[in-house]
Formats: sequence, structure tokens, C-alpha cells
Amino acid sequence: MEAGYTIIKVPFIGHVDFKIFYPLFIVPLSVTVASNAVNMLAGFNGLEVGMGLMATGALSVIAFTLYRPTTLIILMAAAGSLVAALIFNWYPAKIFIGDVGTLSIGAIIISAVVLGNFETAGVIILIPYVIDFILKALNRFPSKGWWGKYNNGKLYCPGSRPVGLGQLIMKITGGIKEYNLVLILMGFEALCGFIAVLIFAKF
Repeated sequence: MEAGYTIIKVPFIGHVDFKIFYPLFIVPLSVTVASNAVNMLAGFNGLEVGMGLMATGALSVIAFTLYRPTTLIILMAAAGSLVAALIFNWYPAKIFIGDVGTLSIGAIIISAVVLGNFETAGVIILIPYVIDFILKALNRFPSKGWWGKYNNGKLYCPGSRPVGLGQLIMKITGGIKEYNLVLILMGFEALCGFIAVLIFAKF
């Protein structure tokens, strides 16, 4: 099996052959974007580990049904590690995975979908991260205050304009506890994973 076909099925368009641009441009760009996007949607207790677990879990199902053993081993190893980490990373966290952990999660996701030849599933999996990236880009990637305002056990969006996906949820809910915010984001990621499984898994 060739890892990373140059022909990719694009939703609403069909199969597109990227030819030489696939290994030279698309794969390196995908690794860079995915790793940094996962790194940006982080900072809350259990968030990056929990969302990473949802993503690798869904992709494991796809890899299993498509019989991609190498990809499945990578994803299951990552999922197992994330389960162990989540026990200590959940609110109130006793450990933090830092940039090394978040960048690695993004790199694993992209490496797995390229190796397994289901890149479009990876795009669906990364939807929450893309939304967060866009919101932060529109606000010039704020380095402070993106975590919201803490008051009486809840997090609130400090302004009228959310600067990230986390703040968008804070604004919609009118204030939310941190672990509930994380659960909503994990649920969003699980939903994207479920959609990817419905589209790409072959039972």
C-alpha cells in the first residue's frame, strides 16, 4: 500500500489529483497547520488530552474498518497514552502535557490520516481546531486574555467579541465552569469524529 495517495476525495467536489504538490506542499503544510492548531486550542484542564482522545479514537475506528494495521497501531498507542494522561490531566490537573504534547497530538493525527489514506477524515476531525484558529486569526492571535475572565467559579467572555472557540462557548452560555467547557469541546470533537466515521468507515 502506498502511504499518501496524491488523489484525495474532496467533499462536494470529488476526487482531485494534487500530483507533485501533495508530498512537496500539502503534507508538510498539513503537519504544520494541524500541530499548531491543536497547540492553540489548549490551556484548560483536560482539554487538549480529552479532544486528542476523541480524535484518535474516531480515527482508530476508521483505520480498523479500512484494514490499515500500521495506522491503527499508531492511533491506538496514542489513544492509550492519552487515556493514561487524562486521568492526571483532568480538572484539577496534576500534570500538563505542554507544547510537546499538543504539537505531538496534531502531528500524530495528520501522520495517521496520510499513512491510512483517509486525509479528508482528518479534515473533519480538525473542524473545532480550524474554527478556533479562524477566531484567533481574526483577533490577531491574542497572547493574553484568551482564557476568559474567572468569576465565582465560572469563566466568562470578557468582551463582546470572542477571541477563540473557548470564549465563544463562554459567551453563548453566559458563563461556564471550566470542566463543563472542556466537556462541551470534547463533545464537539466527538461529534466530528462520529461524522467522519459515518462517512469513511466501512463496516
